[in-house]
Parts: sequence; C-alpha cells; structure tokens
Amino acid sequence: MSVRHDLRLRQSQRLVLRSELKENLEILQFSAQELSAYVEKELMENPLVELEEEAASSRDSWSEGNEAERNEAGEGRSEVGDWLEYFCDASDLGYAPGGVEPANFAPELSPAGPTLYESLLAQLGMLRLSPRERLIGEYIIGNISPTGYLSLSVAELSAALGVAPDETERMVQLVQSFDPPGVGARDLKECLRLQAERRGLGALSRMLIEEHLEALAAGEVARIARLVGVSTDEILAAAAEIRSLNPRPGSIFAGGPVPYVVPDLIIERVGDEYVVLLNDSAGPRLRLSQTYREFLNRKDLSGEARSFLLSRLKRALTLVKAIEKRGATLYRIGVALVQLQRGFFDEGLVALRSLTLKDLAEAVGLHESTVSRAIANKYLQCPRGVFKLRFFVSSGVGAADGGKVSAHSVKELIKQLIGEEPRGQPLSDKDIAARLSRQGINISRRTVAKYRSELGIPGSAARRNRVR
Repeated sequence: MSVRHDLRLRQSQRLVLRSELKENLEILQFSAQELSAYVEKELMENPLVELEEEAASSRDSWSEGNEAERNEAGEGRSEVGDWLEYFCDASDLGYAPGGVEPANFAPELSPAGPTLYESLLAQLGMLRLSPRERLIGEYIIGNISPTGYLSLSVAELSAALGVAPDETERMVQLVQSFDPPGVGARDLKECLRLQAERRGLGALSRMLIEEHLEALAAGEVARIARLVGVSTDEILAAAAEIRSLNPRPGSIFAGGPVPYVVPDLIIERVGDEYVVLLNDSAGPRLRLSQTYREFLNRKDLSGEARSFLLSRLKRALTLVKAIEKRGATLYRIGVALVQLQRGFFDEGLVALRSLTLKDLAEAVGLHESTVSRAIANKYLQCPRGVFKLRFFVSSGVGAADGGKVSAHSVKELIKQLIGEEPRGQPLSDKDIAARLSRQGINISRRTVAKYRSELGIPGSAARRNRVR
C-alpha cells in the first residue's frame, strides 16, 4: 500500500461571525441590568465612552475646526467619520450627543444602602418638629418591624412615653406618610389601604380592602360580586390592582440588594390607540468623550497614542451602534405586539392570542433566533401591568374557529369558572372542559387538571370541603 500527498484548492462557504456582529447579538440578549453592568465595565476600559450624565452638554463634534486639522487627525478618520456623522442626529433610540437625562424608572438601591430604620429617621429629620414630637416620632420608628408594621398599639406607645393618645396617633399618621407606602401600618388591611390611597386606586378596590379582603383571599369572587352588585370582571380587575400592592413594605430594605424590574418597553393608551415607547431609563445613554476627541485633533500627538485612541474610538462607536440597534429592535417588537395582541390590551388576559415565535418574527421581519434573543429577560409595561415579553409568546389550545387560544387565556377562564361555581357544588375538571368547549375552546379534562394545578387551585373534592 502506498501513501501519496497532494495539494488541492477547494472553495467552500461557511458562516463566520465578525466581532462586531457577535457583540450586537450579545447586547441584544442583555436585560437592562446586564446591559448596565456591561457598559460599566466598558467605561472602565475605554476612555472614549462616557455616560451622558457625566459628559459635557456641548454638541461640538468632529465637524468643528478646519479641514486641515481633521486631516491631521490620521487616516483612521476615514473609517469612523461616517459613523460619527450618523450618530450626531441625537436619535432617541440610542446615542444622544446632548439633552436632558430622563428620570430613572426605578432607582436601584445599593446593597450597602440605608436600613428601613435609617430611612425613616432621615425622613423624620427633614421635618420641622418640636423636640417632643421628634422624640415621639423616633420612638414610633423604633417600634416598626423590618417588614414595615408598627408592633405596638397607640395605647401602649402613649403609656410608654407618658403622652396623650391623640398626640401619639397624630405622630403615627405622620410616620405613615413616609416612604415606602404602607409603612407604620398596624395590620394588613391598614397597610393596603394606605398604599391604595397613595396610588389613587378606585373606590371599588378600596372598598374590597376594607370590607371583603378575607373573602377575596379565599377566591370568592362570585359571592363578592353578588354582594357588591357589580360584575365578576370588575371584581377581578380590582383584585388585580390590590395584588399589585406590597403586603410587606419594609421588605425592600431587608436582606441586601432589592430585586426590581425595569421594563424596556412602555405601552400607553392614548384615546383608542396605543403608543409604544422605548424606556430610555432602562439602558445607559452614552456619548463620546469630548475631551479625548479634542485631544485626538492635536498635531503633536504621538503615533502610538493616536493609534490607541483611534482603536478605542472605533470600539466606542461599535458599542453605541449596538445599543441603538437593540433599542430599535425592541421598538419594532413592541409595535408588532400591539398589533398582534390588541385583544389583550383592550380586554385583558381572556383575549390573549396564541402567538408563536415564528409569527412574531414574521411580523417584525427578523429571524426567529434574533427575536428570541431580543425578548429574553426583558419586560413590557402597559396599562394592565408589567409582563415579560415572552409572556406574549405562548402555546395554545385549539378553538372551534380553527385558530388557537393562548394557554394564559384558558387559565384565566378556568379561574373565573371556579370563582363563579355554586356554593357546595364545585365544578369537576370534566365539567370545566365541557363549559370551555361550549365557548369554542377544545380542551381535554387532563389539560384542565394540568392548568388548574399550575394555578394552585385544589380539586373539586377539596373545594367542596372548603369553608365559605
């Protein structure tokens, strides 16, 4: 057997991702918090990048100065000049050379931030109070638990301090006006009432808190609706508002950093239409350093320093462009969701459509993998609450018209049917499947049992024995 060697040329095609494209895909997948951390690391390594709040407001750019000075900046100018002009349009989807920094949607609390006790004392210290009132206020704050509740009654506080109960009550109400809303409450009902008043919730929500809180917690939606004289949909809407309140207002100060959600997209209703807004505060707003750009124009700059600054400039422009593309992609997805899920925004969860990733990608005009990265770990705020973007992309069950109904909608319908079931006569999973079938939703008993279990609702036997 003989072994031979030969040399041949072959042409082949393969996909090779450039470093810029890799960074674009990586940034696209970042959540708002991850993007902030990524940019913070870049700020430490690249002097050409600045946060807008740290940069000067001047809009001077490379276009200033005479042409000879720009030519002296080096041949690298031709590589990045077009990008610089492109970004000088102050696009609200990314880079903005100047302007006013938008207010933060949800300020992040530092892990080393103040405790609840320190925060309340600081707020007390900002008020003009007599020494006697300050002493009473400090004693009240000292008896507030880490969860935010006042552990002593007014009578006990008054006896310990030797003051009149009405004076103590007045100071308790003053402390209850502090942040976080609901702090200083003596029970859950008062805690929720304070938050409802602060947020301006409707009269029905406040009435449910005062008179039907226990029944609402037990899921007796139909009975409450009959007693109050409103529809179950109104009760469910009010219950959703109540669930958005925090039963432990002091918990945001306990146990280190605060987990919070910053929506990347905001959808607001204006008349009969919905407006999609990109939440500028969800991501960092960057600009190029004016100081280093002017330094790069100097004629006495060494070749090594110029080469370093030009490489960092190119890197900075790549980062800014990637962040802008991320924002533009999210905006397109938001517009598509408004069109595809209009029923949800109008009517609520029961009207949520079954939407696949392929359907959304076709509506946006992007590849499925790109859309999948774009909606990962991101949130949308709308009049009905804050939702993960992936919430709108879900499987569904067959409908009588040949379409599909979202699994979330089916779960909501199951919850409503169980909430309206007659006392002592709970619906079995088979009964629920039959009722949904009459509404045009083809679903098996086993699927009903699965969805009911995911909702945390016990079976019919357990519900029959539940005390109403």
